[in-house]
Amino acid sequence: MKNVLFIVYYFPPMGGSGVQRSLKFAKYLREFGWNPVILCPEPGAYQFFDQSLENELKNLNLEIHQVEAKTPFHSLGGSKKGTGLITGITAKVLRKISKWIYFPDNKKGWIKPAITEGSSIIESKKIDLIFSSAPPFSNHLIAERLSEQFKIPFVSDYRDLFSSNQFDVNESDKRKRKKYKLEAEWLSKSSGVTVLDDFAKDLITNIDPSVSGKIKVIPHGFDQDDFKEKDISNFEYKEGKLNWLYSGLFYESNQPDIFLNAIKKVGEKNESFINDIHLHFQGGLDSRIKKLIKRLELEESVTDYGYLPHNISAVNLMEADILWMISSFSESLKQIKSGKLFEYIGAKKPVLGLVHEGEASRILEKYKIGYHARPNNINDVTAKVEEIYQLRKLNKYPEVSDEFVEHYNRKKLSGELATFFDEITKKHEYMNA
Repeated sequence: MKNVLFIVYYFPPMGGSGVQRSLKFAKYLREFGWNPVILCPEPGAYQFFDQSLENELKNLNLEIHQVEAKTPFHSLGGSKKGTGLITGITAKVLRKISKWIYFPDNKKGWIKPAITEGSSIIESKKIDLIFSSAPPFSNHLIAERLSEQFKIPFVSDYRDLFSSNQFDVNESDKRKRKKYKLEAEWLSKSSGVTVLDDFAKDLITNIDPSVSGKIKVIPHGFDQDDFKEKDISNFEYKEGKLNWLYSGLFYESNQPDIFLNAIKKVGEKNESFINDIHLHFQGGLDSRIKKLIKRLELEESVTDYGYLPHNISAVNLMEADILWMISSFSESLKQIKSGKLFEYIGAKKPVLGLVHEGEASRILEKYKIGYHARPNNINDVTAKVEEIYQLRKLNKYPEVSDEFVEHYNRKKLSGELATFFDEITKKHEYMNA
C-alpha cells in the first residue's frame, strides 16, 4: 500500500463543511491502495467542534500528526480543543481584518511548523505522494516546499478558488498580482490538481494552460454511512404538513430573507398554505433572522435546532419532506462552493436550490426532483415554492435516478482520487527512472 501525506488545516475535532472532503477521502482511500498520513494543526480557536466527526476519525485509526500553529486563531484561544471557542461574530471580524494583513491567508503561521513536521514524517517513512487541500492556501505552499525538498509529487486540491475568488472584493491591484503570481508558481510545480467543477477547472487552466493535462474534477459528495443511524434523529416532524429543512449556516452572501418573504407571500395568496407547512433550520439562526421571522409572523411555523453534530444533521435530512439551499446572491458566481447540495442528493429528497444559472442549477435539473429559482428574484422563488407545494399535494414528484445519485458517493469519488494518484506516481516513477 502506498502512503499519501495529507496536508489539511480543517480536520476533526473541528466541525463544518470544510472538514468533510478530506475526512471522507481519508476514510475510503485505503480501500483503493492508498494509506493517508495526516498532517494538521492543533485546533486552537474555532467556531464549532464536532464530537461526531471526531469519533468517526478515531474509528479510522489513521496516523495523525498535529503541530502547534502560530495563527491568529491559535493566539486567541490556545492550541488545544475547547480552549478557544469563538463566536460567529468574532470569527467573522477576525477573518475580515486578518485577510488583508496576512499573505497568502491568515493561516500562514502554520507553514513553518508544518514543513518541519512534514520533513520529519517523510524522513521516517516512505511517502509516495503529497495531497494538500485548500483553503487555506498556505497548505499548498507547505506541499510545494516539501515536494521540492524531497522530490515527491504533490496534488493541490481546490475546495475554493484563490486568485479567481469572486468573494475577494476590494483587493488592491498589488495583492491581486501577488496572488496570481504565487498561484501560477504552485500550479506549475503541482503534479496534479483536483477541483470541484468544470467552472473552477476552466478558471484555473486560464492561469496556467499547462495544467489542462493534469487537472481532474472531483466534486463534493455524500457518505452513505451518514444516513444509517436513523434512531439518533432529533427532527420534530409535523404530521400533515410539508416539512421544509435548511441545513447549515447562513453567511452575508446567502441570507434566507427572500425565501422567508416568499413563504409569507404564498401564505397571503393561499390562506391554508401557512398551516400546511413547517420550516426547520439546523445550523443556527442569528438574532437578525429571528427578528425577521417574528416580523413576518412565521414563528409558529419555524423550528430552530441550532448547531448540530454532523451525524445528527445528516440523518435529519432523511426525515424532512423537502430540503432547500441558497447560494450567493452574486450572478457571477457559477461555482458550487457548498457540499450541502450533494448531501441533499444523497438523502434522495426533493431539493429546492435558490441558485443562479450555473453548475448547481445544471445538477438540480439532472437530479429530476431538483428545482431551482434565482436567489435574488422574489417572484421566481414564490412561483417555485407554490409549484413544489402543489406537486406535494398531488403526490406528483418524479422518481429519483439512483444512477445519477451514485455518481456523488464519497466512496466512489475516493476511488477516482486513488486512480488519479496512481497515474501521477506511475508517471513520476517513469520520469525519474
